[in-house]
Amino acid sequence: MLTGSVLEALANQIPKNRKWRILATSGTRQGLETLEKNKQSIRSDAPLEITVACFPFDAPRLMKKAFTLFAPKLAVLVETELWPGFLTAAKQQHVPVMLINGRMSEKSFRSNIWLAPFFKNFGPTQVLAISEMDGKRFSKLFGNEKVSLMNNIKFDRIDIGKKLQKDHAFATLIPRNTPFVLLGSIRRQEEKKILGTLKKIIATRPDIVVGLFPKHVERADYWIETLTREKILSIKRSKAKAFQPAGSVIVWDVYGELAGAYALAKAAFVGGSLVNLGGQNFLEPLVFGLTPIIGPYWSNFEWVGQEVISSGLVKQVADEHELTIALIEAIDAETSKKEVVSRAVAFFKSRQGGPHHVCRQIANQLTIM
Repeated sequence: MLTGSVLEALANQIPKNRKWRILATSGTRQGLETLEKNKQSIRSDAPLEITVACFPFDAPRLMKKAFTLFAPKLAVLVETELWPGFLTAAKQQHVPVMLINGRMSEKSFRSNIWLAPFFKNFGPTQVLAISEMDGKRFSKLFGNEKVSLMNNIKFDRIDIGKKLQKDHAFATLIPRNTPFVLLGSIRRQEEKKILGTLKKIIATRPDIVVGLFPKHVERADYWIETLTREKILSIKRSKAKAFQPAGSVIVWDVYGELAGAYALAKAAFVGGSLVNLGGQNFLEPLVFGLTPIIGPYWSNFEWVGQEVISSGLVKQVADEHELTIALIEAIDAETSKKEVVSRAVAFFKSRQGGPHHVCRQIANQLTIM
């Protein structure tokens, strides 16, 4: 995905009188399929000749053979792909290496710090890190002179203010003027906590309809059995054909409707965050003008930055008790979706431009050579 953004930017920025040959690699089947899709999406008249290939096994002999065969003028790594065999072969072949969208967790840093002498001799010649903390960690491994900052490319993948049709297939399930509360991407490990919140919000606000989206749809049967035992009216999404009564829960057992549900919701919680699982994508609700509520665990999205919380775009709660209060408050909040979208656009716009910055740095490297 990140490589695709860079390829798209290169296609738009390279002068048409020049032709760049690019070898894009991945070590996984999914990665290769994504790169092929990225390649196909590039406009046909772009001055790029793109070849997609499997990243070789990181053995010195194989890497040396690969560098000899393709003879690159510049190698670009994404995020934290620090392969010793690759880096050694690049150094021996006098090929500069650029690491873009660089990020390094504290855990990865502790694992790599003992290799600092190797990295200072064979590491990337240029590192573009996505935060000051990442930059400090890379500097200790590679040296300050090699590290600078860039905006995270992932910010350019966010389409705030996305428009969806109003006539969603499930819009007829929720009566007009009935608040719709969404509990999205709920993980098995947090189900007991969510059940407690669910019981309390329905008891406090019996006028709502709740949409519950298990992260894995096979958990729908568990939820129907549990809610029935708790005497809470519930139905699977696949069986719901008409307006559902207030105080009921629709348990989603079909794929592909979460985004549309965010567009209709009055309040939403994004799961995987009440327990230490790293969190799920809480940016998607913002796309539809909805302020998401999340728990304290969202390390999978720490690249967004703590500012998304302090700015009020995302509401963080400490536990299921605070979650109950936050959802009830959100039901009655007067903030318009247009206002949320406007604030989100301003927040993300100042953090975009990463792919274009990378393109300029690549052009500078090739000009210097």
